[in-house]
Amino acid sequence: MHGVIRRYRVRLGTVRQAAHYAEKGFVPILRDLPGFVSCHLLDAGNDILTFMALFETEDGAVAAVRASREWFRDEWSSFRPLPPEVVMGEVLARTAVDRRREAERRQLALVGDAVWAGPERRMNGDRRVETPSWAAAG
Repeated sequence: MHGVIRRYRVRLGTVRQAAHYAEKGFVPILRDLPGFVSCHLLDAGNDILTFMALFETEDGAVAAVRASREWFRDEWSSFRPLPPEVVMGEVLARTAVDRRREAERRQLALVGDAVWAGPERRMNGDRRVETPSWAAAG
């Protein structure tokens, strides 16, 4: 996985307006690039818009750098790149929220004392068994 980070000073309008404009015009271009994973537009303060994108391949990241250079230069002259103009590299660590598991936990919490009837997810048949507690043994 490879990432690209670019920062722009917004010279006309607000960062929110610039992000909205980029979301409507630039983000669809990124979605069509090979290996696209995600794109984020951040308000970094002081009229700075930060663009971050993730791609499965280095070729996708290089294409994103080229596309961003062309779009931000040609489509809206109110953006001005800030040094360093481009940060690009391989993603070495990544984490994300697993929304599916979170939803399952919520569902179980709502059910209460019901018995779980879904598939067993523990490895190697490792099942919890009820054992007497030390407190009860006295």
